[in-house]
Amino acid sequence: MQLLSTRRRRIATAVATATLVAVPLVGAVAAGAATATGTVNTTGDPGPALTVRAQPTAASAAVGHRSDGATITIVCQTYGQQVTGTYGTTRIWDRTRSGGYVSDAYIRTGSDGLVAPLCPGTPTPTEPSPSAGVRATIAAAKSMAGKYPYSWGGGNHTGPTKGICCSPSGIDDRQTVGFDCSGLMEYAFAKGAGLRLSSTSRSQYADGPRVPVSQLRAGDLVFWSNASRATSGIHHVALYIGDGRVVEADRVSGPDIRVRAFSTRETGVMPSVVRPIG
Repeated sequence: MQLLSTRRRRIATAVATATLVAVPLVGAVAAGAATATGTVNTTGDPGPALTVRAQPTAASAAVGHRSDGATITIVCQTYGQQVTGTYGTTRIWDRTRSGGYVSDAYIRTGSDGLVAPLCPGTPTPTEPSPSAGVRATIAAAKSMAGKYPYSWGGGNHTGPTKGICCSPSGIDDRQTVGFDCSGLMEYAFAKGAGLRLSSTSRSQYADGPRVPVSQLRAGDLVFWSNASRATSGIHHVALYIGDGRVVEADRVSGPDIRVRAFSTRETGVMPSVVRPIG
């Protein structure tokens, strides 16, 4: 897949859901939560009742039903059969207070990840081994860490460049050679995998392909927006490199190009990530 450059970056830089089998990010578990609540949302108005299963698989026995719009109490969550539903594709299943499991693909919890403790006996999932292209892309991004400053509008598929004027805070980077967030992503994917990404964080999100953030894996692009998580408010992008870390370019105290710890529960994280390398 080739993502073509479309226009010069003039805005904040910082499609269908893929049905690839991947594992949710364990770090998305809500800290200290004893239970959580969710709302059943099946297709239709109203939709059909959701079947409660004895085990986290659609082939197990039905032990009850929950009507569309019903509120359920989630006592714990586990990983089971992959299901595609109202909220995309997921392996997360929710154990209800009354017993039995429902697929999280049909439960609105306000998160694509885990919102309750893992059920006893749930094995800790491991992230899949990244492909050669993903490894090379990560290496290219990390190789710039600490070497260049943040530069608004700076960087592209060839490497660091002078920036533009002016950032939302009025900073003129026309004489600053470096990268902004999306420029670093352009360089990393071109250098590591021969892919040409477009030039802004918003256009990189729009170009896709997108998958739920609950299926985050190394090589995915993570995006931040305003508090409403609207696509029009996207202002930052970073590369997820595995083990709960991202590499990014940001105007911060310390190295502007850096590797840092990351959580899907950070304010403004978009509900989907982009996976340029399938």
